[in-house]
Amino acid sequence: MRPSTLLFTTLLGFGACTPPGDTAGVDTQDPDTSGTDSGDTGTASPAWSAPARVALPFAVVGDPAPSATLTLAGDASTGGLELAVSGPFELLGELGPLDGGERLLTVRYTGDMASPALAVGGVTLTIDGDVLAVDLAAVVGAAGLGSATWASDAYGDHALVELPSAPNAAGTTPWSDDRVLLALPPGLTDRDGVDVVTHLHGHNAELSRTVAAQRLVEGLAYSGRDAVLLVPQGPVNAASGDFGQLAAPGGHQRLVRDALAVLYRDGYIGWPVAGAQVLSSHSGGYIATAKIVSDGGLPISAVHLYDSLYGYVSTYEAYASSGGRLRSLYTSGGGTDANNLAMAADLRASGLDVGASLTDDALAAEPLLVGFSAAAHGACLSDERTYARWLMWSGLPFRPGATPEVRAVVHSGATALVSWLPDGQAGALVRVEGSDDGQSWSTLAETAASFAEVALTRWVRIRLVDGAVVSGPSDVYGAATGAGPRWLVVDGFDRVFGGSYTAPSHDFAARVGGALGRPFDAASNEAVVAGEVVLSDYDAVLWLLGDESSADLTFDADERALIAAYVGAGGKIAVSGSEVGYATPSAWLQSALGATYVADDAGTTSLSDGFTFGVAYPEDYPDVLSGQRTLWTYGTGGAAAVVSGDARVVVGFPLETLAPGDLGPALAELVAAVGG
Repeated sequence: MRPSTLLFTTLLGFGACTPPGDTAGVDTQDPDTSGTDSGDTGTASPAWSAPARVALPFAVVGDPAPSATLTLAGDASTGGLELAVSGPFELLGELGPLDGGERLLTVRYTGDMASPALAVGGVTLTIDGDVLAVDLAAVVGAAGLGSATWASDAYGDHALVELPSAPNAAGTTPWSDDRVLLALPPGLTDRDGVDVVTHLHGHNAELSRTVAAQRLVEGLAYSGRDAVLLVPQGPVNAASGDFGQLAAPGGHQRLVRDALAVLYRDGYIGWPVAGAQVLSSHSGGYIATAKIVSDGGLPISAVHLYDSLYGYVSTYEAYASSGGRLRSLYTSGGGTDANNLAMAADLRASGLDVGASLTDDALAAEPLLVGFSAAAHGACLSDERTYARWLMWSGLPFRPGATPEVRAVVHSGATALVSWLPDGQAGALVRVEGSDDGQSWSTLAETAASFAEVALTRWVRIRLVDGAVVSGPSDVYGAATGAGPRWLVVDGFDRVFGGSYTAPSHDFAARVGGALGRPFDAASNEAVVAGEVVLSDYDAVLWLLGDESSADLTFDADERALIAAYVGAGGKIAVSGSEVGYATPSAWLQSALGATYVADDAGTTSLSDGFTFGVAYPEDYPDVLSGQRTLWTYGTGGAAAVVSGDARVVVGFPLETLAPGDLGPALAELVAAVGG
């Protein structure tokens, strides 16, 4: 037996191992679903192959050093094997002449088993000039890692776990709650390691209550990002920002180490190497967040401050000046406005571009943003899906469950121009898919651009593509040609929290547009506000709000101005939504659309006209309205849709929820009411 040549590199404290039960220690996830390249060779060899990754079985402090088997396979004669190992590993086995078949070698961890670690390394095998590279990883879990009772729901898997690295675990604070929330979105992969989002809560918080109120788990799931969420319990129901040992030097590195060890131990990840790190902070979490940025032990790729810049302004300025991605918002009642405005001024004075808008377009384009949120201090993460949207544009890669944002489908003859908001992930492509029936889909284009001209189909959607990883589908838009007035269907339905419809995408614009019986295009409300699609180019507009309410805004100020100008210039418009009266400023609703809000709940899903709604998704609070003329009446009485003049219709329930057999006839009556 010839001893191996060991080329050790510095132990960084990060690495990986395989799920329990994988005795070979080889990461063998299906690349079609996880995005890993497991099972492929490292550097291609014409005669010999080896796994791309070998991760050792899980071990804890005090256990014997873990080991795993590395299998070489080949069919050519060769003079022998040369190897070099990096990291705290050694390779043992018979390393004499190779003459085909399989050769089994043992990979063993050589680090200190008295200390917890996530360790990485590798082995380079040279066989007659052919080079194979194999990544190596090992986990030594800390003593005192808590057991986890995992729960699953539509937003993924999550558990509260006691960790020795938790803020309150070492007696460094007055509190004894050492729980940390670990949340994994559906479809999580570990293709390049595990990206982590760590959120630090504000004052007077308790983990279960605060996470639910701020929609943190849901926000991660809806962001579509391929990351794990960690939320440590800090001060318990106290007006304090003391995060104990988490704020100590290296505290964040230890927390991530322990969290990934639990995830690996419990079989949720197969390659627990720490990837990109994103920090988010609400209110009083700013102190510990600043200390993590300065000396947490891991590089931070993005920092999100939600009404949280009460101090440490120079720390955050230094982070932004060094190239970090920084977003910070302030509210009217949070008291962080002065610091935020001062920081923005300082950064601009130093020559940096700092955006002030918090729209998706700005988040996608600007690494530095400081802006005002109209939400209340306690709701600035959940309102308008802010936490989800900021994570979407945090630089993290998308996962298979992501839903990209299609912006518009505008037709011209037999072709259509499809546009979307770029995801921003380097190397990712966008696949445009079309369908004539909404069931069978084909690829129309695949491009790295933000638009594509394709053959006209009634149904259009997009997906993100990054190698073997393909995202879920976007909202479904569409277009149709033909004779008659041209309609624009505006998809203004973005609500996914607290409403009746919670899926990450929908086909409402395409389905309702196709039932109009008129030529139509489709666009998001964001595309209209951005000027990508212009209302005055259309004879009539149908604006769908679904059940958007006050937290997600039926119409913001920009949208109200655009609609008022369009109607004032003679444009015809119909608007539908179950909260269009309840959540829209009453004076504008009357002046621009000619409708008045009467009551929040008609108490029925039937119209006296014979139509039924609440079918595509439940509708429990349809608005009762009044106006110049009633188009439809609820079965319980009261106007379900009102007409003003011959150009404006407001419907107090979502049109897309009409029973399939009722949608066409109802839209025919609506089209006639607006003269379109």
